Amino acid sequence: MAQPPLYRIKKGKDEKYIKDDKEFTKEILQRATKGLSMEYGPEGSRQKIEGTEFRNFLISLDEFSVLFKNLEKRLRDPKVVEVLTHAELPVDSKIDFQNKDNVEALFKRLEPLKIGAVMKADELHEAWSVSYFDSTNAERNIGIEMASQPEYRRMRALAKTISKYNQPPFVVAKDERKETRNIWNELLAYLREEGMKDANVQRYKGLGEMNAEQLWETTMNPEKRSLLRVDLQDVVEADLIFSTLMGEDVENRRRFIETNALDVRNLDI
Repeated sequence: MAQPPLYRIKKGKDEKYIKDDKEFTKEILQRATKGLSMEYGPEGSRQKIEGTEFRNFLISLDEFSVLFKNLEKRLRDPKVVEVLTHAELPVDSKIDFQNKDNVEALFKRLEPLKIGAVMKADELHEAWSVSYFDSTNAERNIGIEMASQPEYRRMRALAKTISKYNQPPFVVAKDERKETRNIWNELLAYLREEGMKDANVQRYKGLGEMNAEQLWETTMNPEKRSLLRVDLQDVVEADLIFSTLMGEDVENRRRFIETNALDVRNLDI
């Protein structure tokens, strides 16, 4: 299968095609940080970061942002997710939740949020968890099941990686101009905007949006194209999913979407 690009960035006469979101983020942040430096940390102990080190921090921060939003969908409270990003908390793995002291440390961080957090014994797994009720009065649980999720573990790992630089306030400087941002997501949003300034960004949702020359240049030219191998491993299962999503049984389709909504990837709306 020939893989078309997902983005086109054009600035003046210069244009570039980009295959996916990861490469797009890398390109945008590279443009944004050209000639920029950043100071971080509290007054009296501020430090400076720039160049490749700065870009790598922002790329990690961007991935961290995606994982943060995904976890927020499950827990329905950004304040709870923010607590779970504290690098010093010992709640990285299933083993950590088998230690009562570790879960108690998490509970003490959640208690001031006034969400009715309670500690519970998970006798089946000989572990502990913290539960609370979200704004819809649905019970949410933080325990072994969540710690077994790859996305949760990756978010915890990134929280530790970025903690060295994730110390506001952030002061971004270029020449004589300085901009201050007080939260990591505001910093990321500002630099993404800087990277797209004066550039025309087009996101393709189908080959029908390309003219013939663009289609040849990006997707069909054997010297430039990217090919993906697709294996059909289970014909029956593939046919069932296709029939569910494209068939006429509306109730069955709705049930399938509700069941799998939180695990969806690469969704175009």
